[in-house]
Amino acid sequence: KRIIQVHRLNIKKDLIDLFRDPLIMSQDIEIIVIDARGVEEVGRGAGLLRDVFSLFWKETYDSLFVGENERVPFVRHDYQRDEWVAVGRILVKGYLTCQYLPVLLSQTFLACLFWGESVVTSAMLTQSFRNYISVDEKCLIDNNYDCRIMVNSENIIQVIEEIAHKELLQKPQYIADCWKDIVSTLLPSFPDFAAISKRYELLIPSTSKILSCLEANPESDGERDGLKFLKRYIKGLDTPQKLSKFVRFISGSELMLFDAVQVNFTNLSGLGRRPIAHTCNTVLELSSTYQSFPELREEFSAILASDYWEMDIV
Repeated sequence: KRIIQVHRLNIKKDLIDLFRDPLIMSQDIEIIVIDARGVEEVGRGAGLLRDVFSLFWKETYDSLFVGENERVPFVRHDYQRDEWVAVGRILVKGYLTCQYLPVLLSQTFLACLFWGESVVTSAMLTQSFRNYISVDEKCLIDNNYDCRIMVNSENIIQVIEEIAHKELLQKPQYIADCWKDIVSTLLPSFPDFAAISKRYELLIPSTSKILSCLEANPESDGERDGLKFLKRYIKGLDTPQKLSKFVRFISGSELMLFDAVQVNFTNLSGLGRRPIAHTCNTVLELSSTYQSFPELREEFSAILASDYWEMDIV
C-alpha cells in the first residue's frame, strides 16, 4: 500500500504531482490530508478518498474545463502532456478505487475517447451541446461560436452540429490524445454508449434516490420524529447543488456511490447537538431530541452551508 499526502487547500496540484508517476496506477493508495493549519487530519479510509476525488474534480471543473452541465477540457499553455496524462490517471484511479466518475465530463467526449469519432451520432452531439451551453445563452451561433455562414431555417441543424463537433471534439483533441490509452482501461465497465449514460444517471443524486437508501429502526417517539424531520428535510432539497452537498456530507462524495444510509440515533442536545456523518460506511447519527422540524433544518442547513468539512472521524 502506498500512503500519499495532500493538502486540503492544494489538492489539485498535489494530486497531479503524485499522479505523474505511472506506478501509482498499480498501487493501493491511502490518503492523508493536511488541513489549512498544516495539521494532519484524523480521518482515514474510503470516505476520505471519495472526499479528495470530489474536491479535485470540483476545482478541475472550474480551472481546466469549459461548458455548463456538460464540460470538456481545454488547452492551457501551462498544462503540457505530463499534466494532462496525470489528470487522466486521476480519472481512471477514482473510478477503479471508489467508482467515482466526473459526471460533468461530456458523455460524447468520453464516448469518442473509448471508441473513436465514428460512434458519435448527430443526436449525441446535439444533446451534449445543449448541456454544454448556458441555459440563457443568446445569439448563440453568430456571436459566441464564430459561425462564418448565414444561418437560416434550412441549414440551422447542420450548423449546430458542426459547431458542437468543433467545441466538444475538435478543440479538446490534444487532451483526448493524452487520455486515450489511459481511459481505455475502463472499457470493460462501459461496453457501449448506453452504459455511459446509465452510469451517469445512477451517480447523480435525487430526492427519491436518497430517501430510498435510508435505513433506520426508530424505537421511541423522539427517534420517529427525528426520522420524519430528516425525510422532510431531504424532500426540501430542491436544487442539484443542495442535493450534492447533502450527499457529500453523508458519504464524502457529491455522487451516489452508496446503496444505503444507516441512520443511528443519539441523545445529543443543547450546543453539542448536530448531525454526525461517518462517510466510510455512510452512517448518519441523528439526535432524537428535536422538538420541531425547523430545529433540525437550522442545524443541517448550517452544516451544509459550509464549504469546508474536515474529516475528523476515523
